[in-house]
Amino acid sequence: MNHQFPSICLAMSIATVSTMAAEVSTNAPAAKNPPAALPKPPSPWHITASMNAAVSRGNADTLLVGAALNSLRKWDKNEIALGVDATYGSNSDPTTRKETTTAQNYGLYAQYNRMLSDRVYLGLRSDARQDRIAFIDYRATVAPAFGYYAIKNDRLKLKLENGPAFIFENLKGAGTANYLTLRLAEEVQWKINDRASVIQSMEYLPQVADFGNFVMNFSLGLSTKITDKASANITFQDFYRSIPAPGRRGNDLRLMAGISYSF
Repeated sequence: MNHQFPSICLAMSIATVSTMAAEVSTNAPAAKNPPAALPKPPSPWHITASMNAAVSRGNADTLLVGAALNSLRKWDKNEIALGVDATYGSNSDPTTRKETTTAQNYGLYAQYNRMLSDRVYLGLRSDARQDRIAFIDYRATVAPAFGYYAIKNDRLKLKLENGPAFIFENLKGAGTANYLTLRLAEEVQWKINDRASVIQSMEYLPQVADFGNFVMNFSLGLSTKITDKASANITFQDFYRSIPAPGRRGNDLRLMAGISYSF
């Protein structure tokens, strides 16, 4: 009997341990799946890339291409807008195969606005442009601005800007000129419906010492959505210089059609 007691105790110990192990296994929390990856936050920048092109072949072989990239960021009471554009055109005589450049210009701009209220803001704008056909080696403008939204709702926005500006300019055949101007500008954004919108802008920069010497830029664009991110666009632009480079005309007009993509 005494010899059986250790065996009985050992058997009871094994049974007790097995029971406790089974209980622990039953009550143990299930293994957790790894947490799902958080969705990528949207970019703080709203970027739009656009491109247009026109090609003809036959009695005249012509090519006109243009591209632009614009971006906008808004946070708290701040706004930053950046943009760059380029246009190139050529004409080739089908008989002599002589090629002539008909358009070659580049431009960029940057603007920062600080909202003082829902409608009033202070801003600083800087832009630069080169146009080899218009004999503009470079024209750069720096302009602080006082801005005001005369109309601001979901469908229509009209903003006005004014202030001093300084132009740095070099025209081929006329040399370099740096002078103080005024800058009067306006912009209209009209959302016709959920798919179509119009953007129109104009700025007028007369030299303070000679109002007959001025630069005027005008743009009118119609955009229609093809998808949520892609749109078809038609844009009319007029760049006017009251005193152009020698041998050049004051007006440079453009009518462009193309597509744009926002991301």
